[in-house]
Amino acid sequence: MGKLLGQFSRLSLTYEAAVLAMLIDYCAPDSELSVVKGRCALHPGHPHPYFKDTPGISYAARVNIILAACAAEDNIADGRGLKLKGRAAKAAWRKGVKRARKAYPELYDFIRAKLDELAGLEKARTQDIDDFTAPFAEILGRVFTVDGMIASRYSDALYTLGASLGRWIMLADAADDREKDRKRNNFNIYNERLGDAPETEADALVRTHCIMDAERCWQALKQLHEGKPDPDTDGFMDNLFGEGLSFIDRSVTAHCREGNTHGSV
Repeated sequence: MGKLLGQFSRLSLTYEAAVLAMLIDYCAPDSELSVVKGRCALHPGHPHPYFKDTPGISYAARVNIILAACAAEDNIADGRGLKLKGRAAKAAWRKGVKRARKAYPELYDFIRAKLDELAGLEKARTQDIDDFTAPFAEILGRVFTVDGMIASRYSDALYTLGASLGRWIMLADAADDREKDRKRNNFNIYNERLGDAPETEADALVRTHCIMDAERCWQALKQLHEGKPDPDTDGFMDNLFGEGLSFIDRSVTAHCREGNTHGSV
């Protein structure tokens, strides 16, 4: 990532980007992951294992920096104590973003437009859950189905996986922040939708939507498994999208019920 987008870009790296790289390479026609040992700028004196570059890894690195840069721009626009952090991140990642945008200009513009659409929905304080989750669902759906890199037979399942995960992320974050957003009068889709409804009703709505999207993720992943068993990645993906999302669904609901606003999804 440092060689591709500059060393500062490594500060933006997320687990989500690593999962995306694995998914893309899993579904690429001729991709093969291999581990080598080497030194890097952060660890010059001690060789450590890392994956050799693949199309999926390069793509995920670029997507990662694009999403991080867009988040930094939104923090600058949003203010509320995040403006300085956003400006620092934007300055640090300027070179990497320029390179990533040059590689995928249409994807960058699509992501930026969808995030602007989401900001408009939040400003209007929409009460429609489907409208609220659609922009980020469309972002991840498109990100997961990069043209020319994956085998065509996986496209539908990957789009479903990305879109369902995008909806799940938006709703899980909203559930986790519900009490905090209520106190600060910040937009939160559940607060807009439910108002002063009993907590039991809120819990039921959270669980219904989060579990439904987690199940869609799981079903899409099962489609990806068909015809391509891979013991090195299947167990990891099963745990992530099956056990992992189900566990977090339960944690989010318990988190809301207890009124705990200091934890994290």
